Amino acid sequence: MIVRSSSRGLPLTCRPAAAYALPMLKLWYGSGSPFAWRVQLALEEKGLVYEPILLSFSSGDLKTPEHLARHPHGKVPVLADGDLVLYESTAIVEYLDERYREPSLLPRDAAERAVVRIEEIEATQYFGETFRALGRQVFFTPAPQRDDAAVAEASAAVRRELERLEQRAASRGGEFVAGRMLTRADLAWLPFVEIAERAGVPVGPDAEPWTHAWRGRMRMRPSYARSYPPHWRAR
Repeated sequence: MIVRSSSRGLPLTCRPAAAYALPMLKLWYGSGSPFAWRVQLALEEKGLVYEPILLSFSSGDLKTPEHLARHPHGKVPVLADGDLVLYESTAIVEYLDERYREPSLLPRDAAERAVVRIEEIEATQYFGETFRALGRQVFFTPAPQRDDAAVAEASAAVRRELERLEQRAASRGGEFVAGRMLTRADLAWLPFVEIAERAGVPVGPDAEPWTHAWRGRMRMRPSYARSYPPHWRAR
């Protein structure tokens, strides 16, 4: 069986490999990457056995010839399923949901499936692009060199995207982003909501009550502790 660490740094025993097919899946990921995290959440929610391979952004692991052979743009995540190697988180999650169908992360209804895909785009493209300016200042610029005006402007832009998420998700009347069931939309949004909080833009019970409650429910799922970014645990 595979042993990982919980979000508190305690040993966490995962499901025995004997209960499933042989663990052919491998995931190359970077700690804290919301794109890699959404794939880990999908793997965990589906109960799939996989080997997580942690790459270091700062040590140049993503630019080695070995990794560039897996991902020509030198990014994460990368998934290997036997001889098949895939990159780009959306393609990977789509593959996992079609290759390993139960439990499904998409509703059966065509209109509801379209809503899920819209929310995936909202998270990974619109929110992701908006967050980039804030992440650059907070995570990659030494504190003495940060532009306070740029941080404030970027934070406000991120807050507006979170408010839009709040309005859309709350209007659907369910416990999950796209409505009544856990879907790929939840797995796409959760890492971005978490990284926004680490960058100083948290969701709160007053400003975003639906999103705040949803985030609390998502944190209680076993998949959250099993996939929590390793370097965040130490802080």
